[in-house]
Amino acid sequence: MTAAIVPKKLLLCMVIVALTACSSGPRSGSEQPQTRGDDTDFIAVPLTEQDRSASSWLANARLLEGAAQVDALLQAAATFQRDEQWQQSAVVIAQVQRHFEPQALSAEQQQLVALLEARFAAYEGRWTYAEQLLQPLLTPRLSQDYPEQTLELALQAARAQRHWQQAARYQLQLVNVVPEHIEPTEVWAVLKQVTDPNAVVLPPSSQRSRLVAGWVQLMTALHEISATPNQFDAILSQWQQNFADHPGQFVVDNLTALTAQPRNQVLVLLPLTGQYQEQGNAVRDGIIKALTRQPQVKAVFIDTNQLDFAALPELLQQHQASMLLGPLLKPNVAAIDVSTLPEDLPWLTLNEPETGFVAVHGLQHFFALDTETEIKQAAAYMAQRGHRHPVVLAPATNRGQQQAELFKQAWQAQFADDTSIALGSYRNTEEMKSAVQDQLGVTTSEARIYQVKIAAGKIIVESQARSRADIDSVYLVGGIEQTRLLKPFIDVNISPFMKALPVYANSGSHTLRNDLSENDLDNVRFTEAPWLLPGHSESEVLEELLAMRTGWGYSTARLVAFGHDALLLSQRLPLLQTMPGISAKGLTGELQVTDEQVTRKLNWARFKGHEVVAE
Repeated sequence: MTAAIVPKKLLLCMVIVALTACSSGPRSGSEQPQTRGDDTDFIAVPLTEQDRSASSWLANARLLEGAAQVDALLQAAATFQRDEQWQQSAVVIAQVQRHFEPQALSAEQQQLVALLEARFAAYEGRWTYAEQLLQPLLTPRLSQDYPEQTLELALQAARAQRHWQQAARYQLQLVNVVPEHIEPTEVWAVLKQVTDPNAVVLPPSSQRSRLVAGWVQLMTALHEISATPNQFDAILSQWQQNFADHPGQFVVDNLTALTAQPRNQVLVLLPLTGQYQEQGNAVRDGIIKALTRQPQVKAVFIDTNQLDFAALPELLQQHQASMLLGPLLKPNVAAIDVSTLPEDLPWLTLNEPETGFVAVHGLQHFFALDTETEIKQAAAYMAQRGHRHPVVLAPATNRGQQQAELFKQAWQAQFADDTSIALGSYRNTEEMKSAVQDQLGVTTSEARIYQVKIAAGKIIVESQARSRADIDSVYLVGGIEQTRLLKPFIDVNISPFMKALPVYANSGSHTLRNDLSENDLDNVRFTEAPWLLPGHSESEVLEELLAMRTGWGYSTARLVAFGHDALLLSQRLPLLQTMPGISAKGLTGELQVTDEQVTRKLNWARFKGHEVVAE
């Protein structure tokens, strides 16, 4: 039997009829994609007739041919999107692409097809694909048709992927194209995230409006202040003189208000006696170290083990404190009655609260020396290095399983689609080997070999267990004791014809006095505070400290670095809060402020034989 061939025009008419019937009924909740973009409130595509329905446009398209039919179909698709009937819109776009060759469409029609398809991709959260569709409309120059809609969507795609330099480029172009439609707060919400103003592609100077020039100079000025804090007043005054009445003035006003009161009298809450005395003293040493470089700042240390927290307001007044640092311990953070603190008192806690990062005071920020930061950065770093199928090995404790699950969540956040990840756990040393073999597939391979040998009977079968070929990396959650034992198990269970698996760990695998065999750690990569790695500018200070404090190791030295950075932040918070894209180079990492939380970007290093090499 020969299948009947349906002419293209007839097939298109059949689709139009079906869509017309669908568009007249109520929208079903099942039409909504499971994955959506965070912001689908798009700038409207100009419609020829605002009050006309999509079904009316489709009915009209049945009677037309050629370019007129394409216009009607595209108007229908745009109307479907306006009415949030995204699936119907996608069907219409697909039919236009199927039944009309690109060269048969006008330039405006081609651009509208790409824009509508990109909007649907954005609606589904497929931002990378949306960017690909928009690229021809953005380069080599901005499309003359629908420039506002194109820039707005490109901006959303860049923001969704946290590509802030790209987002700033599109935001400034948008200000150049439609300045009256853009709120100053929207502009600054993008520009403040820029980490390198010099990497932002700007509109040509001949086409750049004074409004755009002011935003660019403001962004650049704050980065200049970060590099030269002593020029704070001069740099801001110069910008105000050059751009009087600029809408970006609100940024300067807010920053000026935050810095109006010097933060030179710091009250520090630490456990200086009792169970956590060593930790408290280490943080205090770090703060004192930072004070030597900032003679204008004075600090008073209060032992939280001797403190009645109800008396804190009185202590703040007694010492005329203009900045509160601490407490260091989580229970003590919760013990402070926020309602008794002055509203204009900046407060940086030295731990995260039990309830998570929710500020309960207007000038409160959180700074923590946490392992969670290392785990999240490890997931991002491994994904950037091209790994796609890692194994996570963690102790079978509550803490170990929480950290393994955190890595899994951070890993999945790196990809738009589901990526496989294997989790293995162990309760003791004996279970480590089996955990490695199970996750690498060696156990399964050995079971297959055993079955083959049974079936072969007396026939001699030469065999060798093989590890899984899809596993491409390993992340170890535990400390150095676990890493030392697990790394050899991993190496010996990799098939001889395969490359060694890259192994990653956290700073717990890096200790000062390592009585363990360095060969057991060879090529393990780990995150670490910059101060504790070879080649740091203050390595000699670290050596002097460790020689002076008998019994201290790297875990305690990290707390010293933490104290140093806490005092550094006490003075830099206003600028970092105003422009999160700016970072402060601390001893624990590059410090940035996201909402009320201070985040750290750590360095990477690896064991190479008997030494540690910074990467």
